[in-house]
Amino acid sequence: MRRQKKQLELGTRIEFWARSIDEKADEFPFRILDQGKQVLWAVKRFSEFPEFYSYHHREACEVELEWNEGVTDFTWAYTYNPRSVSKTGITVLEFGEHLVERTGPEIDAWCASDPQRPRLHFSPVKHWMNDPNGLCKIGDVWHLFYQFHPAGTDWGPMHWGHATSRNLCEWLHMPVFLHPEQNLARLGATGGAFSGSAFRGRDGKVKFYYTERLPAYDLFAGYREIQKIAEPGRDLIEPERITTVLEVRPEGVEHDFRDPKVWWDGAARAYRMILGASIDGDPAVLLYGSGDGLEWQYLGPLYRAPARFRAEGARAVECPDFFRLEDKWVLVMGFVGHIEPTTGRHNLLYALIGEFAGDRFVPDAPELQLLDFGTDYYAMQSFEAEGRQIAFAWLFNWEYRKPEGSAYSGEMSLPRVLSLNEDKSKICMLPAIEVDERYVAIPVAPDRSGDYALPSAPIEIRLSGPLQGSKLVATEGGELAFEVSVAGDILSIRLAQDDGSIRYVAELGGGKDLRLFHDRGIVEIFADGGSVCGTRRGYANIEPDRLEISSSASAQVFERLAK
Repeated sequence: MRRQKKQLELGTRIEFWARSIDEKADEFPFRILDQGKQVLWAVKRFSEFPEFYSYHHREACEVELEWNEGVTDFTWAYTYNPRSVSKTGITVLEFGEHLVERTGPEIDAWCASDPQRPRLHFSPVKHWMNDPNGLCKIGDVWHLFYQFHPAGTDWGPMHWGHATSRNLCEWLHMPVFLHPEQNLARLGATGGAFSGSAFRGRDGKVKFYYTERLPAYDLFAGYREIQKIAEPGRDLIEPERITTVLEVRPEGVEHDFRDPKVWWDGAARAYRMILGASIDGDPAVLLYGSGDGLEWQYLGPLYRAPARFRAEGARAVECPDFFRLEDKWVLVMGFVGHIEPTTGRHNLLYALIGEFAGDRFVPDAPELQLLDFGTDYYAMQSFEAEGRQIAFAWLFNWEYRKPEGSAYSGEMSLPRVLSLNEDKSKICMLPAIEVDERYVAIPVAPDRSGDYALPSAPIEIRLSGPLQGSKLVATEGGELAFEVSVAGDILSIRLAQDDGSIRYVAELGGGKDLRLFHDRGIVEIFADGGSVCGTRRGYANIEPDRLEISSSASAQVFERLAK
């Protein structure tokens, strides 16, 4: 047995996920003892499945933690005090030969020691992360929730992780916010607290509408998805109340029925909600209405995809977003299973711009705008704060995975601000000003050949002027890291892992500006004022040491470092 004394404040909580890795283990593989060796709390036996445990300490005193190393796998563990966690974040615990504790800057330093972890982009301390959820700003604090699997680095039963920031760039890790309503691992099932969004009601209180996927035994058919509201406590540490608000699907809608986005419609003087789904096999966005935010009535489809999407493999819409931008309405969607036949790309994100009145959305043009010509900018969620529409997306496309042995999987994009171009025919996305305020741009001078020796740090490349014929080639030890080119008004990107079977391209037209961020395998491109964006996530040659730029445009290269 391993033991370690620890001073606990009144109200301290210890939360962890653990499973047995030795069925013959002795009883009480984990105990908390007081100074008199009396048991305050104990787990008599862990199961073979990861389960969640929570201890709430009721008296300030020194305790002794006792655990049986080698027979228990603590997949994710932390402690916090509700009175101070908003300022300090959680303290991550590692139960091994010794108890290791990391808080705040110690967590950041541990993460930064990983040579494969990006520096500018948010990632979980450990384990699997996907869609951004519940994005909001309350007071001067930004809140990022995200899909999280606390028991491993692969997708599994979904929870909501949580992080906070005061500048959209530096994040404090917070306690897990939402849990599945059942222990899905023990059931041999998947599901849990799926994606959702934040909504500030007319009473000023923030609530989270989200989807619960009930225990699912098939990833492609037969599952049930219902809609819930989580009403948080004062410090957004955990929900005070969770209420199921929608269980019945409309006729023609099968299992995909998820990812709510809610707003108050001033004209209708009622609440409105959209959900991603399919109608008789066609990907669709459903519109619901409510007078109180609790009882919802189906108003009909807001959008139904053309037949070609179903023919090209799309099963449903997921993670729909619908919001007012300037004097227009914007609908953003992902199509599950869709493969673009001309390029082989999947995981693409599309948008429409139009008018919304009388519960009808009328696009200005029928053509869908491709928001990002890479395939690693997905499940985008945006929210309005201080007059800006700010978005994050998950950088992943299921085609490639992180190398074995990584402590985590999944990153978020840079925060982007959305706008419309001059004739309001396109959505533009550019990095939020906070990125420039937090990460100083230090010029990298070209050498005598005109090429650049790159630092072991994130970089930004800027081109200004005619982009036609431009080529950027970054290499690591002479091997390709990434290549970006403009030929025939087509902007394209290629990574080391690409075999040519998929083409990552976009029409650029007469664009005369380009910004490219590279951060340990993440490439984010913003061209023509952000009207053309491309995001890729690579896992080979992620620290390029040389950069060649061939372009008639003026070029600048910057090292981006935290202030």
